[in-house]
Amino acid sequence: MSEYLLGIDAGTESIRTGVFDLEGNILGFGSHPYKTYYKHPAWAEQKVEEWREALIKSIMEAIRISGINPGEVIAIGLDATCCSVVFFDENNKPTRDPIIWMDVRSSEEAKFIESIDDPARGYNGYSKVSAEWFPCKNLWVKRNQPEVYEKSKVIAEYTDWITFELTGEWTLGINTTSVREYYDNEKGGFPKGFYKKIGLEDIFEKLPRRVLKLGEVAGRLRKEIANKTGLPEGIPVAQGGADAFIAVIGLNALKPGQLAYITGSSHLLIGISDKRFHARGLFGTYPDAVIDDAYIIEGGQTSTGSVLKWFKMNFINKKIEEEAAKQNLSIYKYMDKQAEKLPPGSEGVIILEHWQGNRTPYVDPYSRGVVRGLSLKHTPVHIYRAIMEAVAYGTEVILRVMKKSNFEINEIIACGGTTHSKLWLQIYADVTGLPIKKTTTSEAAALGSAILGAVAAGKYNSITEAADKMVKFKETVVPNMDNHKKYKFYIDQYEGTYSMLKDSAYTMSTHISNSNK
Repeated sequence: MSEYLLGIDAGTESIRTGVFDLEGNILGFGSHPYKTYYKHPAWAEQKVEEWREALIKSIMEAIRISGINPGEVIAIGLDATCCSVVFFDENNKPTRDPIIWMDVRSSEEAKFIESIDDPARGYNGYSKVSAEWFPCKNLWVKRNQPEVYEKSKVIAEYTDWITFELTGEWTLGINTTSVREYYDNEKGGFPKGFYKKIGLEDIFEKLPRRVLKLGEVAGRLRKEIANKTGLPEGIPVAQGGADAFIAVIGLNALKPGQLAYITGSSHLLIGISDKRFHARGLFGTYPDAVIDDAYIIEGGQTSTGSVLKWFKMNFINKKIEEEAAKQNLSIYKYMDKQAEKLPPGSEGVIILEHWQGNRTPYVDPYSRGVVRGLSLKHTPVHIYRAIMEAVAYGTEVILRVMKKSNFEINEIIACGGTTHSKLWLQIYADVTGLPIKKTTTSEAAALGSAILGAVAAGKYNSITEAADKMVKFKETVVPNMDNHKKYKFYIDQYEGTYSMLKDSAYTMSTHISNSNK
C-alpha cells in the first residue's frame, strides 16, 4: 500500500491543502477561500464557520486532484497564520469571531505592555511591542468586551482550532507560544509574573493545558471528519505552528548559518542559531521553537511585494501594457526585462519601502514610503527597479543587525512570490552578497506541515531527518560581487533617508490619524 501525507496551510485568504508522498513530492493541491471582515478601521476578523467549510473543501479537493485513495493517507500536519486568536465557551462554541493577525485595534494595549519593565520583554530584545501579538489582542478583549472574555473558557490560536476541529483535542504549540506569547522553554514556560503585571494573570485558566513541540502527536482524526473526507479515522494529527516558521522546515533552512527568506506581500527572515542572544530591533531568539536545541532569530519587512503590486496597479500606463501584450509577456515579466537594462542604484532613485511602516529593525509603525532622487530623465522602469532594490536594501539592513549580534549567515533559502522574478532574486543576491537557493516547490509551508505529519506518523525520527529527505533544491543564484560593491553606497543612502525623515513621518502619520477620527 502507498502512503501519503496531508499538509494543511491556513493563510489570510484561504486554506490550502497539499497531498505529498514520503519523498516530499506534491501530488495534488486544494484551496478554498474565506472572507475577512473589516468592521472598523484597524479591525480584521474572520468566521469559524467559513474556516470549517474551507478546511473540509480544501482537503477533498486536494485528494480529488491527486487521484490518491484517501484511505492511504497516514498523517496530517498543519500551519496557520500566527496571532489569529479564537474564543470558545465551555461547549466549544465561539463567543466572538476570531481576531486575525493583521488586526491592530490593540495599539493602546501594545503601548501599555511596552511600558512594563520585566525580564520577559528582553525575549524580543526590548523591541517595541506589536499590536498584532496575542497578549495585546486578549488584553483588548478583556478591557473592551469583558463579557466575552468572561464567557471564553478556551482562548487559543488558529492552529490550535484546526487541531481541535480535526481531533477534538485542544493543545498549544511551542512554536506559536514562543514566538508571540513570551513562552520560554528554558525558563519554565509562560512568564506568569509578567502576565500578572499586564493584567492577564487569569488567561492561564483559558489556555489549553498541553504545550507540544512541533511534530508531536496532538490527537487523532475524529470520526466525523473521516466520514466527510474519506480519510482514515484515528490517523495522527501533528502539532503545528505559525505558517512562516513551518515554511522554514519546508525550506530545510534548519542549520546554523542558514536564513529562510519567505517572500510575498511582506517578507520574513528567519534564522537558526546554536547560541542564545537578543538584539534590539529583532525578535527572538526563541529556544526550541522549531527544532530542539536550536534558537530562532526573526526579522521582517511589512511592505515588499505589496509595494510593487501597488505600483503596477496605479502607475503602469497604456503604452507599457501594449508593449507587454505585443511581446506576449505579463506586466511583471515585461518590466523585469526593461529593468535589467538599468545599472545598480537605478540611476539615483532611492526608495524607502515603508508603505505600511517598518517591522524590523526600526519597529516603526509611523514610517511611510519615500521616493527620492527623481529627475525628468527617470521613467516608470527606474521606479520599478528602485522598488525591488529598496526591498533588498531593507533586507540587508536587517542582516547587518543580525551580524552585529554575531549571527553569521552563509546562505539564504528563499520561497514565495518574489522568487518568480529572476531579476529580483539577482538583486537580493547582489545587495546581500550571499547565494540564494530555491527549492523545487513553491509551497514551503504546506510541505513543512507534511514533514510534521511524517514525524508524527513515525516515518522519520526527527524534523531535520525528514526535511533532509523530503526537501529538494533546484537552483542557486550567485551574487555578482562587483554589483555588491556598487550597492554599498546606495544602501547608505537608503539608511540615511530613514534617519532624515523618521520624525517628519511620525508627525505626518499622527496628524492624518487624528484628522480621520
